Amino acid sequence: MLRRVWYASIAYFAVFFALGLDRYAAHRSAEDLGIFYQTIASAFGCFCNTIEGANHLTVHFSPILFLLAPLVLAAHSAWPLIAVSAAANATVAPALFLIARRRTSERNASFIACVALVYPPLCGVTFADFHENSLVPATILWLLYALDARKYRLAMPCALVALAIKEDEALFLLTICAAAFWRARRTGDLAGARWSAAVALTSAAVFAGYFGFIRPLLGAHGAWHPAVFYTQTLPSANVGPLRALADRLGYLVLALAPLAFLPLRSRVMVLALAPFAEVLLSRAPVTYTMGQHYAAVWIPYVLVAYALAASELANGRPTIARRTVGAAYALCALVFLVANPLHPRYFLRWPDARDARLDRFIASLPAGIDLGTQEEAYTHMGFFPNATLGMEEYPRYALFDWEYPDSNWIVRDGPRIRAAVRAGDYRVVRRDGGIALYERIGPKPPEALHASPAW
Repeated sequence: MLRRVWYASIAYFAVFFALGLDRYAAHRSAEDLGIFYQTIASAFGCFCNTIEGANHLTVHFSPILFLLAPLVLAAHSAWPLIAVSAAANATVAPALFLIARRRTSERNASFIACVALVYPPLCGVTFADFHENSLVPATILWLLYALDARKYRLAMPCALVALAIKEDEALFLLTICAAAFWRARRTGDLAGARWSAAVALTSAAVFAGYFGFIRPLLGAHGAWHPAVFYTQTLPSANVGPLRALADRLGYLVLALAPLAFLPLRSRVMVLALAPFAEVLLSRAPVTYTMGQHYAAVWIPYVLVAYALAASELANGRPTIARRTVGAAYALCALVFLVANPLHPRYFLRWPDARDARLDRFIASLPAGIDLGTQEEAYTHMGFFPNATLGMEEYPRYALFDWEYPDSNWIVRDGPRIRAAVRAGDYRVVRRDGGIALYERIGPKPPEALHASPAW
């Protein structure tokens, strides 16, 4: 049965890798992919991107990204990031199978585990633009399996990988360690208690060291930028309290309903409280919108809670278990029909002549060009260290492809570049179809000297 689960997982990888490649080739990828592509392409240099405007480690503690640099450098493309995200999340189902198999039959375990492959929040994370969070579900699920099976030699590297993904994982690991230590004390598992204590101390050291030493060492100035999601000054936070509450409740329904609310029957859901709090306490609606990478932080705990509850139900009330897990498959399908986190009508289409033309145009530019552009181009310019989004800093050159009229950055900065051309601040130096390359005439205007990066 495990082999069949792996076959299903390979199919999952193939589907989402193909979908991701299509989205990328059709220039439908968004800002995050460009940020990580540019950051990883410069891993052995500044390890930075023009949107964050500094070493990425000042924003997030993600040394795991250095391991991806050889792939990106060898391919000279962002497609390895799409492949890594699809491959990592494809391993979620086998991990769930191994957890369930410890409690029920292999047939039941395979039926339970493969729900993960059609679970909309996980599919949304896999299809979303690459982010360090893309690596969280698989890492934490394999960690929880290793702890469940008392395989501490496997659990230790999983914990270290989690700590290298992002700084918030250090806090979430502390809750895992607390639960593992409580179980170890209750069962007399000395090895488990030692593991829990060692990983808890390591997690605390990583978290404290990141904020107390690494960020200052790398020249971080001011407050930690992600904290803006929890402040009153965030522009997108201006929604009424009833709307804010309804949005968050709707998000919870979309998280739990596809699993027939089975996770609520397991105590493991306690481990999901901190990740859910990180997402739901944010004042930015994007964090509690399905199809974004933020869901990755709570997905593994919810899936493990589901597998444990479904396995227990399968042993005690097999008929009800079959119907409930079957209902989970049906509910997942229903969510894809009415609230699809992949948004295929927007993100998926066959690449066409305009996509090939934009690729050729980008390839013809010098790599060091100081350029402001739109997402459709920026996400393909990881090896252009001075390429950025938009016109805030009045770059020497601006690239806009007017054949992408629904581009957010065309809508936002299109009027600005047109006004700049009319005012004589920019001129067209090259055209190809709907693509126009503009050059700034003279020095930057005074307001550009004080512009802040487009976070």
